[in-house]
Amino acid sequence: MWLKSDTTNWFLVLPQSAPWQEFQADVDAARHWLQSQAAQRWLLFEPDSYRCAVWLFALLAEDRQAVMPQNQQQETLRLVAEEVEAALPAQIPERSSEQDVRPLRGPLTTPLTLFTSGSSGTPQAIQKSARQLFNEVQTLEATFGERVGDAAVVTTISHQHIYGLLFTLLWPICSGRCLVPQRIEYLEQWQLYHQQADNYLLVSSPAHLDRFTELEHLREGSGDLRAVFSSGGPLAAAVPQRFRNAGFLAPIEVYGSTETGGIGWRQRNQGEQAFQRFAGIKLTVDSDNLLQVQSPHLPGEQVYTTADKVELLDANEFKVLGRADRIVKIAENRVSLAELEHFCETLPWVRQAKCVQLHQPRSALGLVVVLTTYGQQLLASEGRLSLRRRLREHLQQRFDKVVLPRKFRYVEAIPCNSSGKTTYAMLQALFNTTDAEGDV
Repeated sequence: MWLKSDTTNWFLVLPQSAPWQEFQADVDAARHWLQSQAAQRWLLFEPDSYRCAVWLFALLAEDRQAVMPQNQQQETLRLVAEEVEAALPAQIPERSSEQDVRPLRGPLTTPLTLFTSGSSGTPQAIQKSARQLFNEVQTLEATFGERVGDAAVVTTISHQHIYGLLFTLLWPICSGRCLVPQRIEYLEQWQLYHQQADNYLLVSSPAHLDRFTELEHLREGSGDLRAVFSSGGPLAAAVPQRFRNAGFLAPIEVYGSTETGGIGWRQRNQGEQAFQRFAGIKLTVDSDNLLQVQSPHLPGEQVYTTADKVELLDANEFKVLGRADRIVKIAENRVSLAELEHFCETLPWVRQAKCVQLHQPRSALGLVVVLTTYGQQLLASEGRLSLRRRLREHLQQRFDKVVLPRKFRYVEAIPCNSSGKTTYAMLQALFNTTDAEGDV
């Protein structure tokens, strides 16, 4: 590991090879630029992995706070605006040949802000210290470093959330692995890379891996696929089996959250397997079987109670039974159903909205809408296709397109039971009949 630390600071000792020295020089140029700026909290949204890494390490070295939203949607940026003082420039500043490049180091207390959907209806800002992030990098290297060796890192995901940030930026850089900048989005791209690659690992998600169906074509290349990582939700049982049938090991599924960092992992090479906790993690459950975590990836000695129900098999292994709140995963994006409903109800022609996760044929959201009088007039004059388009355009101001509801139902009132409660089964029943005009 090139990453070192003492009680108060982290250090990154890079080799003298040209690519890494260029990276260090670019970070130093970015640090010089930051020293001329007064702002402490900086918006960091940079799709290019190299530029993002440069700015991130510059901010950490200068003890400035990076604020990293998950997307650039208009409403998302409005919601995070109060967390930032300034935005970083698109380009890395020019380097001065007269300046000596300083060692890469910084305090372990520097905060970084990530965002995750909250059950209250608005995104939650989650602060992680440099100490927490680098502790997790060391955990990943201790757990997986030997099996992946010097493999290059290829990814299908963004680095703007905790999983991508750790696996595709911090861990590779701190352990000296090459990061392939071109993101893989289609199976054909993966096949082409595999034919030309030596040793590599793939950092992906359940949504992508579920779409990569024809893995037998990867047999044709000479690439050595050391490991496939997946996080953000459970893999469908068919996915590990598909990898095994193609002659590969099953993907490594990493379980955790933005708040807790990594908690455990599993690799289903022989049927269903429990999760194995990461070293240093202490697990308990409360009276409702909600998982409680103590971890070096959390601040101090605090015990964090998650929203996941689990079964502890022993001190090291556990099974995840499902979430106890209204946060769901769609294409590995956490979505607060309460937040989506609230934002939908800001439309003047929507009186009430209820959202439900559907699982057939694939996991997607269904939206049940009670219209105002004006909304009913729009429905009568424009039709359901037009109304669906209006709803999706409105929601896309805040949510990524991949998580938008795909099925819509318009009702006079939200169904409820004798206790006045609306159950999941009641909402799901509204989508059990085919309605072509209400589906995307």
